[in-house]
Amino acid sequence: MITKRLGCLALVVCVGFVIALMLPAVEAARESARRMSCSNHFKNIGLAIHNYHAAYKLIPPGCGGTGLTPGHDDWSNQRRLSALVAITPFVEASPMWSMISNPFVTGQIPKPELQKQWGMKGSPDYRYSLNSLTTIDGPFRNANNEYFFPSMGPAPWRAASYPAWQIGMPTYRCPADKLAQPFAQPSARAAASNYVVSYGDAVHEVGYEPGLPLAFRDQVADATTQRGAFIAGKQLRFRDITDGLSETIFMGEVVTYDGTRRAEGAIAQNIPGLRDDPSLCLATVKGGIYKSGIKLRMSPDGKSSRGGNWADGAISWSGFNTILPPNSPSCDTVVDFRLEGVFSASSNHRGGCHVLMGDGAVVFITNDVDVGDPSRPTVYAKDATGETVSHAGVWRAMGTIDTATTDQSFIE
Repeated sequence: MITKRLGCLALVVCVGFVIALMLPAVEAARESARRMSCSNHFKNIGLAIHNYHAAYKLIPPGCGGTGLTPGHDDWSNQRRLSALVAITPFVEASPMWSMISNPFVTGQIPKPELQKQWGMKGSPDYRYSLNSLTTIDGPFRNANNEYFFPSMGPAPWRAASYPAWQIGMPTYRCPADKLAQPFAQPSARAAASNYVVSYGDAVHEVGYEPGLPLAFRDQVADATTQRGAFIAGKQLRFRDITDGLSETIFMGEVVTYDGTRRAEGAIAQNIPGLRDDPSLCLATVKGGIYKSGIKLRMSPDGKSSRGGNWADGAISWSGFNTILPPNSPSCDTVVDFRLEGVFSASSNHRGGCHVLMGDGAVVFITNDVDVGDPSRPTVYAKDATGETVSHAGVWRAMGTIDTATTDQSFIE
């Protein structure tokens, strides 16, 4: 009897040992699958950008739209739509694009159309989209006495009014993100995205439209800091990328805000001096968590931060700059404005993040990529000849359209 018990115990120990050996391999296989799926999403986005350029001979603006209606955010999108909205018809999302590009009559939550977009009716995403969407009466009335929103929608921060901004796109989510599924609560919040556009390597006024009057500074926005492939209110052509498409980053990943003070998914608010010393942003965290005295910048609905609104082209939510290495913290500079600062790429993939190059290639950039000296001033400064000064490492060079690099030792 004792021998049998010992034999059973030995068998249990052996089985437990085998399972313990298998678990890391299983998790590694899952992460590999998530990473491959994430890369495939990026490839589809890259193809969409190329198809957009083939159609319009332009790259989408980092932030743009149909017009400004000051004081009436439901009347237009206030020129704040992201590049992801612009390429929506090119990512096999015709139902979503039809919903956005046409006037939306209040109450017409398009259930049949969304079925194609989200897959089977029984999927959690589809059921969630039908249960949680909320709208208010649109600002205009048509000949049938129906209230409606204009084509291309209201301002993206008005997600509570407009279902398209709540639904988002599965293609724009990385499966490795902890919040890749919608929030299980019936709140009219904006849908998130894990893929953001590159604004280059500057801090100062980087997210503002060049030449835009800035009343809070009594000057127009600096145009010398617009060095990335995507610019607010302006569209480049492929031929403007003088470094070559294969050498220039178009987009990167971000981790979305998960309700914690984790550095990768949130933004430290109102950190002064970043344009002269971007490394000040690194001092806001300890052990990958924002320090207790640091206030976090939240999206207009107060529920999200990085990647928190797929439709909003503000660099805070839908952009990044190549200053600090991947998985570094993000910081903005001004209390009431969110369009300048250090906005880092990040991911839940171990050791780095994916980036989309201009030629459509997807590469994995490691956390130890060369960033030069992060304590040196960024590109708003001028040297004695009047030219822009760049203290760029490889990472910064990859984020700009005219600072070539051939060092690929950091690419996996």
